[in-house]
Amino acid sequence: VALLHELLAHSPTIKPAVNQVELHPYLSQTNLIKYCQYHGIEVQAYSPLGTPGYKEKGEPNLLEEPILRTIAQKHETTPAQVALAWALQRNTSVVCKSSSQTHLQENIEAPSSVKLDAGDMASIATLNRNYRFFRPDEWWGQYGPVFD
Repeated sequence: VALLHELLAHSPTIKPAVNQVELHPYLSQTNLIKYCQYHGIEVQAYSPLGTPGYKEKGEPNLLEEPILRTIAQKHETTPAQVALAWALQRNTSVVCKSSSQTHLQENIEAPSSVKLDAGDMASIATLNRNYRFFRPDEWWGQYGPVFD
């Protein structure tokens, strides 16, 4: 939020159209979303499913999260579709990828096939742990902190 605020303060007539950030149930970024939406900046989630195809040892697997699995069973869908529906119902857009044709089709169908209720959204909100799968400040620490 601080970098966006600084940008808007120094350039009030030119603002970003989209802020693409890591965003998933383990990193809900609620304050950032509120700030962007207040200023008319679209929020776009990258890695909305975590990083199921690439995980470092000991990292959580979002798609194995029991709360997502329970909600998926309730809606007769997949945890991935639940995570995507959660992001979309928060008025953010998503960028996701897959090497599986089946998963690509499921991702495309998520907006029309899964409607989460307030209880589902509240349950998913409890998953936030401010966990980043992408940690450039750890990988390239010599450049200093990347996120505030």
